Amino acid sequence: MGHVPTGEVPAACARADLSRREYRRTGARRSPLTARRLGELGERVAADYLIRRGFSIIDRNVRIGRGEIDLVVERHGTRIAVEVKSTWLGERNVDGKDPLDAFDEAKEMQVWSLARHLDVHRVDLVAITFGVEGVQIRWVPGVA
Repeated sequence: MGHVPTGEVPAACARADLSRREYRRTGARRSPLTARRLGELGERVAADYLIRRGFSIIDRNVRIGRGEIDLVVERHGTRIAVEVKSTWLGERNVDGKDPLDAFDEAKEMQVWSLARHLDVHRVDLVAITFGVEGVQIRWVPGVA
């Protein structure tokens, strides 16, 4: 199959059997960066970040009842639950929110109640901001 342009249909090429919308759908699609995909990407970046700092990843996405702990890590015999918050600041999907602001008192209580089931000593937060200029990673130990 040859190249199919994704732009406007030139009048000379328009076909009666294809609507404009159908013609435009024949091009390559870019998958959008959904909140779920952004979160998964953030968790991978956070795991790599913590590994480079000497932590071992014990588990990922641990479900306990209706809740979830993003990462369970360990270093020097200390087990830690890690909550990862990610945001995108770019040309599209600009939410302008600091990921640290998403970790409020209610989220802190929820994470601690889940973490108690895992015999962890503390809860850390990794806040990741993705943008056109790069990635900013902030690690806040002992948030809860």
